[in-house]
Amino acid sequence: MDGADTGTVAVPLAPGGLPGLGHLLGMARGRAVFLQRLRAGGDIVEMRLGRRSFYVLNAPEAVHEVLVAQSGRFSKGMLFDRVRPYLGNGLATSDGPFHLRQRRALQPAFHRERIARYSATFTAVARERVGGWRPGRTIAMDREMRELAVAMLLPTLFPSAGEPGTGRAIDDLGARVGSDLGVLVHGVLRATILPPALAELPTPGRRRFLASAASLRRLAESAVREARRHPSGDGVLTLLLAAEGSTSDEPGTSDGPRRPDGPGMSDEAACDEILTLLVAGVETTATTLSWALHVLARDPATAERIHAEAEAAGPDAATPAALPYTARFVQEVLRLHQPLWFMGRRALEPVRIGRHELPRGAEVVYSAATLHRDPVLFPDPLRFDPDRWLDRPEKSLPRGAYLPFGAGNRRCVGDGFAWAEMLAVLAAVTTRWHLHPAPGHRVRAVADAQIRPDALPMSVTPR
Repeated sequence: MDGADTGTVAVPLAPGGLPGLGHLLGMARGRAVFLQRLRAGGDIVEMRLGRRSFYVLNAPEAVHEVLVAQSGRFSKGMLFDRVRPYLGNGLATSDGPFHLRQRRALQPAFHRERIARYSATFTAVARERVGGWRPGRTIAMDREMRELAVAMLLPTLFPSAGEPGTGRAIDDLGARVGSDLGVLVHGVLRATILPPALAELPTPGRRRFLASAASLRRLAESAVREARRHPSGDGVLTLLLAAEGSTSDEPGTSDGPRRPDGPGMSDEAACDEILTLLVAGVETTATTLSWALHVLARDPATAERIHAEAEAAGPDAATPAALPYTARFVQEVLRLHQPLWFMGRRALEPVRIGRHELPRGAEVVYSAATLHRDPVLFPDPLRFDPDRWLDRPEKSLPRGAYLPFGAGNRRCVGDGFAWAEMLAVLAAVTTRWHLHPAPGHRVRAVADAQIRPDALPMSVTPR
């Protein structure tokens, strides 16, 4: 990235800042749009929110340096400091050796063979849920996708979810969890962006946020108790509780307490991982599926192509290999409608990125959503075209250019899980229904914790 120039260049300050406020107003007017405009400022640009400085990475090479090449010189950063009190010290928020141990504990639960078994569950759940839609009724598809994502995840967590008589309970639980997750994710963004004194004011929204966080924590605790009662189960949680080498210690401390009856994950650590799976595994999947159905409702030709592919492959073949066009379609949804508008890291020591020297403690942020709309990397970037991935496959892009699931040792451990969920839902929907956008409704992208549709009313008619 440095080329022949070994000199150090100061990081330029983004234009438009105000005394005392910095770029807070620009962020408030449109977060994703504001970050997109910063790309014109260079590979790295300094942004100020109040008195805090953030270094925005605009070049794929810079992002790769931070996430992969020099990842050991960075910790999770301020975003995750603010999230940790509510999600605990799970895989998304932990650092250092503890993070590595937790990742190793989680990986067997997302092995390819297990994903294949989960895929059968996802297909069954998706077909049952989608089969319950009624022609002519308006469906709030964004909320429906969140509840469906929860309904697919819960049977992989709860050992007894597949037992007779539990289906209705799981559906009811999915609705409650979906509602609480929506409140939690919005509150997390508020806690991240605002100064602590403002974020912690006891407003009605803050009280709803704390109540939802407590409700989800109670759900996680009940799931752990259930898994302890069914130690021979085959769910993700059962595997976590039995994982060798997993502890509940905080980063930087000695190995904390293990289960009293042997090696494995403590109840507290398991609760933290459940909350991480719910937030990371439900919200991002649900948002991506919402955007996918938004595209299909407005592009019947694409919907027909996915329908034909799903029909030819059969109901039990929800894999990228069996559904190549649908997989490219999902790739393109994740490019043009990337849910995560920013992520961050913190420099643990002075570090050089390209020609810029960043100080110890520097808060570094990057936006996959803006990288994915770079016209140099993706010609005509606002055009939705799944077949662009035939012309330029993902592996041919510069490192750091396409980050739907992150990169390096922080790459999402459940990316295969998410792929199986999304393919199962798209196959179930397109083989059963035609989608129709609500007349007169204009879908807007809202960037709160994720870039999501503000509302997604639709109706369906049978095929």
